[in-house]
Amino acid sequence: MEVIDAIEHIRELAKEAKKYNERRMIVLAGDREKSFHILFSYLADYNGKIALLSSLEIKVNGIDCFHLKDSGKLLGTTYDILILDVYHSLQPSDVGKLYGIVKGGGLIFLITPKLEEWKKMVNKYHLRLLTPPYKEKDIRKLFVPWFVEKLREHRGIAIIEDGVVIKKGNFKSKREKRKKPTLPEKRAFNDIAYKIAITQDQVDFIKLLENLIEKPDPTTAVVLKANRGRGKSSAIGIALPALIERLLEYKRNIYVMLVAPDKKNVQEIFRFAEIIWKKMGIKVNKKLTGNDIAAMYANNIAIEYYTPLNAIEKHADLIVVDEAASIPPNILLNFIKNTNRLIYSSTIHGYEGAGRSFSVRFLKRLKTMDIKLLEFEMEEPIRYSRYDPIEAWAFDTLLLDAEAAEVKKIEIEKVKYERFEMEKLLKDEEKLREFFGILILAHYKNNPNDFAILCDAPNQMARAMSYDGKIICSMQLALEGNMGKEDCHRLYYESSMIPGNVIPQIMIRHYRRKRLGEYKGMRVVRIAVHPDLFRHGVGSKALENVVEEAREIGLDYIGASFGATVSLLKFWLKNGFLPMHMTTSMNEVSAEYSVAVVKPLSEKFEKELKKIRGEFIRRFMYWLIEPLRDLNSRVALLILDSYEGEEINDLGLSENELRRVLAYMCKAGLTYKTVKDCLFKLTYNFFLSNRKKILNEEERLLLLTKNLQCKSWDRVANIMGKNEEKCKEMLIEVVRKVVNGFYGDRDEVVEFQKEVQKFAEAREKGSDA
Repeated sequence: MEVIDAIEHIRELAKEAKKYNERRMIVLAGDREKSFHILFSYLADYNGKIALLSSLEIKVNGIDCFHLKDSGKLLGTTYDILILDVYHSLQPSDVGKLYGIVKGGGLIFLITPKLEEWKKMVNKYHLRLLTPPYKEKDIRKLFVPWFVEKLREHRGIAIIEDGVVIKKGNFKSKREKRKKPTLPEKRAFNDIAYKIAITQDQVDFIKLLENLIEKPDPTTAVVLKANRGRGKSSAIGIALPALIERLLEYKRNIYVMLVAPDKKNVQEIFRFAEIIWKKMGIKVNKKLTGNDIAAMYANNIAIEYYTPLNAIEKHADLIVVDEAASIPPNILLNFIKNTNRLIYSSTIHGYEGAGRSFSVRFLKRLKTMDIKLLEFEMEEPIRYSRYDPIEAWAFDTLLLDAEAAEVKKIEIEKVKYERFEMEKLLKDEEKLREFFGILILAHYKNNPNDFAILCDAPNQMARAMSYDGKIICSMQLALEGNMGKEDCHRLYYESSMIPGNVIPQIMIRHYRRKRLGEYKGMRVVRIAVHPDLFRHGVGSKALENVVEEAREIGLDYIGASFGATVSLLKFWLKNGFLPMHMTTSMNEVSAEYSVAVVKPLSEKFEKELKKIRGEFIRRFMYWLIEPLRDLNSRVALLILDSYEGEEINDLGLSENELRRVLAYMCKAGLTYKTVKDCLFKLTYNFFLSNRKKILNEEERLLLLTKNLQCKSWDRVANIMGKNEEKCKEMLIEVVRKVVNGFYGDRDEVVEFQKEVQKFAEAREKGSDA
């Protein structure tokens, strides 16, 4: 009888969902087998598209089954029913990615243990957060209770436990009849595009893109923003063929680049572009990578997908950047040089939690550039009604709509350091949302997992700086190291990872000393300052307090790891943190190399760090020749300049090598190419020395870019902001300064320069005669 009642209630909710064009959620808690029995009993006569995701391998006829680790592959897809089996593992970002794939009138099922038991259980996701030396008993288990309470709190969510309906999911919502969009009276695009648009927002956006028809002067950038499910990608796909059709009136061939972190992000654009072309009677050829479209071609038309990193150097008639909030601002701005027509599309409140960062950090910089900027925001949902209770639940539960407090001015001496206990912070939702609101504003890589990590991981801590009761800086800190001998041996002898121990892992793996894992440290996972308070000293004051706390608890060091940019690296160097390692692979999305920095707190560790730094700087200079050749040269110089240097009296040149360098710098028959070997040795030892101040910053940059990174003269000229000839002449003078600084008191050096000068003067007199 209970099971029948449960199924009847599910049917009732399905009717209600269809009536209001919304979703309803059913939590099937308790015995997993019984929950699936109820579910499959309901689905026995169901005719619709169903997705099932689980941490276990499951196959069911008529249902698309996936592992939870592949949840990202479903972005951009549409289903009538979603089944999320989170019985053994609840990873918040999976929920954030997937709740939006269900259309209005659909259902979302969650398979969970009994709710009260679930709150106390250790699940698979917890085990992924567990880092040595912590044990299962140390897991805090705070996120699932938060999640459960939000399920109980929100409308439109039913809870059925072991077949008994313990909370009904009925929600008498507002019926919303979608208005037929009004087409603009004057239309420059083909009517096919306008008539396929579903919402007024889509129609108005398509109309806005008519601004891209005639050659834009200056460059025109259209910025499209919306929450998920508003039809951004489909609107771009609808408009593209219509825009291309008009552009072909002015140009013979049209080349369009679609840029996004992953091919999956642009499939909806490709799909709708193909639909419009078919309606126009144009046949397109598709290039597939697996099941995904990578490019489309028609007569005189090419649309191709690229990752952000691969797109940096390419030019196109139009560049469309989708999921722009997931791409760093410096990469986004780079595309302005490669086209005069740009479309940036971004989710505002997405599972990545990055939309406001895009709006605040990127748009602020875009508005200072010499371009025409057109902004558009879509508000009307396409997949479901704007009153949908499941979207409200997801935003609330995963903090997707967390906002920073409004703060304009501060007195830095009145700013306070706050040490939060997550259990207390979860009870103060206003402060919790302020805390995460700042993290979301400042970081493009945030997602709901960060929330769960702070809730449950025993080594993670939340810290903040506040002013007048409002949070102005949020920090996520992690305790590291203090590892047992077995874990240190594993890192040394095996390729296995020890979760959470980023700095110890780097030290043991790359500097081959097992004991380095035994030191106790802290890593600054994230530090985010309110964007209205940049350059007010808030970040530096925050680090001062973190260092003080670390000293109090007897730690040996504090570290951090981040994508290396000039501004970020300067911030950490200014606060006494020293580079000790860099990845040799570039991040495919951010086009940055990660650098690890450390500040020693104990004398014993300081001695270890000195050895590590010496080894790092030596290998770093060799890496600059090849794996790090594309590293930003100013970042590389900051790293080399941070090395205090060694007492070096000469640059390791043999007598013959010195004579060759003298011949080059005095233009006595040898060229740059013929003494390249000597100049590398000279530069390498110069940057190891404690006499780098012989040269100014610009001179050191030239020495680095040409002699260590081996860049072409045109690239060197571009970096230095001078022409090639000027750079060639300048390098000779720089080498002269270095040689005179280290060898200037040698008789042979003085004599050679005198002889060269004498011959030059004699030549001059001869020509006068």
